[in-house]
Amino acid sequence: MFDVCVANYRQNQPSANADTWKVIETEFNATQLHEQETAFTLGNGYLGTRGTFEEGYPQNCPSTMICGIYDDVPFVNCPNWLPLVVTVAGDRFSLDSGEIVKYQRRLDLRLGLTSRDVRWRSPAGSTLDFHFERFSSLADQHISAIRCHITSIDFEGEITVEVGFDAQPDTQGVRHWRTLNQGGIEQIIWLQCRTIHSGIQLGMAAKLVVDGDETAPICVENTSESATLVTTFESFPGKTVAVEKIVTLFTSQDTEIPIAAALQMLADEPRYSSLLANHITAAMNSQQADKLVIPACELDSAERF
Repeated sequence: MFDVCVANYRQNQPSANADTWKVIETEFNATQLHEQETAFTLGNGYLGTRGTFEEGYPQNCPSTMICGIYDDVPFVNCPNWLPLVVTVAGDRFSLDSGEIVKYQRRLDLRLGLTSRDVRWRSPAGSTLDFHFERFSSLADQHISAIRCHITSIDFEGEITVEVGFDAQPDTQGVRHWRTLNQGGIEQIIWLQCRTIHSGIQLGMAAKLVVDGDETAPICVENTSESATLVTTFESFPGKTVAVEKIVTLFTSQDTEIPIAAALQMLADEPRYSSLLANHITAAMNSQQADKLVIPACELDSAERF
């Protein structure tokens, strides 16, 4: 099935460069959405996350599978750790609204890293550049992270970023999770849930860091389903702000109280750049241990247009 999806995917713009182990998509094609999500799946041996967009898309299929997690079915879709929504003067950034001026997405198979560049013109006519990057750490399999650079081309005004979890994913139309506890304080939110039939617990926590605007506040907003972290900052042409979402995740297959482990680990974690460096070091060490011959190339994790 995966081979078929990749074959279809390559016929619709993306290309794999054997020299650098990269899959590159140069044009977004909504009719190939699900094939693209499959081709850009990312994992670290503990969990695998389907290549859906952080901001979402109509009829997308977000999915995170974790080793050893089941219910009354062998495999259960776990709560989605990806959601990161950007709103520009009231217009939500999404590839199904406004205009996609430029687009490129990359999967670096050698480093276990996905990145995406979008130049987007909002329905109101404002133009911005977005650079997304994410990985699930090979240095510590309980850590995943997202970084998004937002650069104004001609927009002046407020930008809001909201990060959270999808606490109630479904598996082929059926929900398998019950939320036990959720909340947030300062820059951290958490989610504690349990599978309905097998009783496996999952604890997930996330923190939001803003770089490029020291005045931007971070607030917790609680809803009936899960908490979110929200920041709003002023933007102007040429200004770049980076937001980092760092996620820790444990299950009761790993530890007795997974939410406590997730919160404790998150409190001690460094910034995105340090986590990325540790992840890349682990990836390279693993390849050397397996005696793989890797072409020499210079890493530029923020390749731009």
